[in-house]
Amino acid sequence: MASVNRKFAVEKGLEVGDQALIVDADNNLTGIGKTDAKYGLDVAASTANFDGIVAAANVGIGSTQPQRNLDVVGSARVTGQFYDSNNAAGNNQDVLISVGTGVSWTDNFQNASDGVDSVQFKKSNNRFGGASNFVFDPTNKRVGIGSTLPAYLLQVARNGSDTSNGFVQIGGTFLDSNAHIGVAASILSADSNGELVWVRNTGSQINNIIYVNESGDNTNDGLTEGAAKRTIEGATAIAAAGNVIRVASGIYTENNPVTVPANVTIDGDELNNSQVVPSNAGADLFELKNGSMLQNLSFIGAASTGSMVCFAPSGVGIVTQSPLVRNCTNYVPNSIGLKVDGNHAEGEKSITADSYTMYNQGGIGVTVSNDGHAQLNSVYSICNEAAVTCVTGATADVHSSEASFGTFGIISSGVGTVHQSGILTATVSTDNNIVNVANLTQRPFAGQVLYLGELFNEVTSISITATGSGYTATNPPTVTFGDPSGTNGITAEGSAVISGFGSITSINITGKGSQYRSAPAVTISAPSSGVTATATASLSPTYHTINSATPVVSGISTITLDKSVPATVGVGSTVPFAKQSFINAPSYLFEHVGSGLAIDSARPIKGGVSVPENQTVSEQGGKIIYSSTDEKGNLKLGDNFVVNQQTGKITGNTFDKNVQSTLTPLIIALGGNL
Repeated sequence: MASVNRKFAVEKGLEVGDQALIVDADNNLTGIGKTDAKYGLDVAASTANFDGIVAAANVGIGSTQPQRNLDVVGSARVTGQFYDSNNAAGNNQDVLISVGTGVSWTDNFQNASDGVDSVQFKKSNNRFGGASNFVFDPTNKRVGIGSTLPAYLLQVARNGSDTSNGFVQIGGTFLDSNAHIGVAASILSADSNGELVWVRNTGSQINNIIYVNESGDNTNDGLTEGAAKRTIEGATAIAAAGNVIRVASGIYTENNPVTVPANVTIDGDELNNSQVVPSNAGADLFELKNGSMLQNLSFIGAASTGSMVCFAPSGVGIVTQSPLVRNCTNYVPNSIGLKVDGNHAEGEKSITADSYTMYNQGGIGVTVSNDGHAQLNSVYSICNEAAVTCVTGATADVHSSEASFGTFGIISSGVGTVHQSGILTATVSTDNNIVNVANLTQRPFAGQVLYLGELFNEVTSISITATGSGYTATNPPTVTFGDPSGTNGITAEGSAVISGFGSITSINITGKGSQYRSAPAVTISAPSSGVTATATASLSPTYHTINSATPVVSGISTITLDKSVPATVGVGSTVPFAKQSFINAPSYLFEHVGSGLAIDSARPIKGGVSVPENQTVSEQGGKIIYSSTDEKGNLKLGDNFVVNQQTGKITGNTFDKNVQSTLTPLIIALGGNL
């Protein structure tokens, strides 16, 4: 075949027919089927036909460097059907998805269906759908179950006639409005604000109970367990007469002092587990008012010189119902378990304690002062400096109680302030116990003491300053006292107690004497051979106790004293009246009293030794009436009658005097030859 020169040159343009082929050489535009070409090649839609793909590489529309077989930069419009890689046009509502090697039409996805606001979910046919009874309102962010127009954040509703559904089940933990989890047997209850809270009681809210627990908050109203207060102080701040503050098991650190309002009870869940810690050392913990009460609590924490329970220093007023401490324990070292200061109250001025244990090492169990009064039953003191003290005219009734270890048992010291003073209307002669006193405004009463003209003293204790040596029990030394300076005074008497080593261990006072103005000299006779012992005497004022008194008429009362006066007192002598510090303690147990404050060293197995003289101390006019036993079973009926259970021996001034009064007439009758 002959070669052909395929070069075709047109000088200015090429025109085939009116519209078939137009070449605009000036603008480098070619039109096929149209005369107004806009592009390098502009083909009318109805004039071109391609039986195959002409391009050997990628085709770009809007792109000069196509990255795919067809690369379209910009929008694309398809007015006909679109076929997938399977050459399928797809069905109504099908969506086009990738299948890895191409795209394919599928019906696995569909638009949301059913009512407006219906919550969409995957249906059983794998289609996307909703339900008319489960909706979300995006305007107010409410969810409705059984309601298309929920009125609340969550509304569960049902047709009243429909009994087949409408139940709600919560299989996990439900938090109340305080984000609390309910304890066992709790129920959801509405508080005063209508908020749902967990409460343990099964009934309705009890308005006189204020709850305190470790999960509480003092901003709560405290009227339910779920809205409990965090501290006892927080509860007392809103408490009123008749309220009970219920303290759950836990530890409560309190900003003491905590004042308990009148007739309010603080009740712990359980003695050992409802624990109260005073945060302010030296300050009292609970301050009580008329009729207030503490029970089932333990006091714990570091050393404190304050008291755990006492009268409020102000605002107590007249006490008509003694505050009560019941079933409590004090573990705070160096503290006072119960302090009753009569200056802080009027009326009865008393606090009652029942089943109160005080293991407050180094502290005091109960202290009563200033005409105050304590009623104590089953009160136990362990390792205390003193178990019970009454001073400045205070009194205490102590029943079925115990002092263990420590330094002293029970102490009664001094008298109170002078209530009133009178003058003698007639001379009182020696050995007379009837006195007439004028210028009185109040009737004197038993429990008061007085003195006539001058306050004298008597010998109450002897201190051995040198034990000496060479003494024998068969030939004991004589003990003599200096004479009193008061008129018709009686000289004190005593007898020495000799040890097995020939020394004097103590001096028993057989006669306290009377009318002493100052301490008398004590003289102990010398042994046959050895060193002479020495001692000193201590005095206490001598008061007369009132047995009875007549009503005051024209300022005068006739008073009967318990004992006769030792010397004549002239008319016009001053007669002051004061309340005697007094303890009445039947059935008291003294166990290793005097052995020390530290339990590890006070126990007998650790070397602790009891001091019987420390069981009771009466001084400066104070008085104790008691019956007791000790760790050995020895029985005491006061200071002057002692039964030694080990030896069977009975001792004491009262016993000795009774024996003497019985035997003396017999000796005389027998001619003194008994």
